[in-house]
Amino acid sequence: MKQEIINTRDGLKIIVIDDLFNFNDRTLMMNIIYQCQFSFATSWDSQVTDFKSASTLGVQWSKEQWDNFGLERHPNWKNVKSHLDSRTQQRAWINLHTGRELYRYHVDHIQPNSMSMLFYPNLKWDPDWDGQTIFKSKDLKNIEYCSEYVPGRMVLFDTRIPHKAVHPNYEAVGFRAIINAVFY
Repeated sequence: MKQEIINTRDGLKIIVIDDLFNFNDRTLMMNIIYQCQFSFATSWDSQVTDFKSASTLGVQWSKEQWDNFGLERHPNWKNVKSHLDSRTQQRAWINLHTGRELYRYHVDHIQPNSMSMLFYPNLKWDPDWDGQTIFKSKDLKNIEYCSEYVPGRMVLFDTRIPHKAVHPNYEAVGFRAIINAVFY
């Protein structure tokens, strides 16, 4: 497991954890994801910049579905929990990106002391397919960090950090899957 902590200009943290789950664990996770019933829904990620929204392919998870997925029961979750402290999962969802969506900068929650989690569960991803997540300063003038879509990567960050997905390009095979959760 590798971990990197990025301190932003705004004094907030982005924590990148690689190799938290092995290939077999992620294979089981992807099998569960493929069983989910996805639907097109409103995506609110453009609210910060355009005050409008587009649709995305995703599924909102209930607390029971989150618990059944089992991230928090995995032995390596203790490495995540050390950053979450006493925060608990409040909402979770999965998005599948195809390269046709439009993403805008957004924040996940405006209250201090809240954290977001992004987890990239795909088993294979070529860096030439794009699919990064870009984090910006609060004023949207500077890029604070660009997370490559690395299979198995988890990114934890203050929910007030503006960020957006970069859609995969047309060479990408399958979907860019992403598990999102907010903790407070």
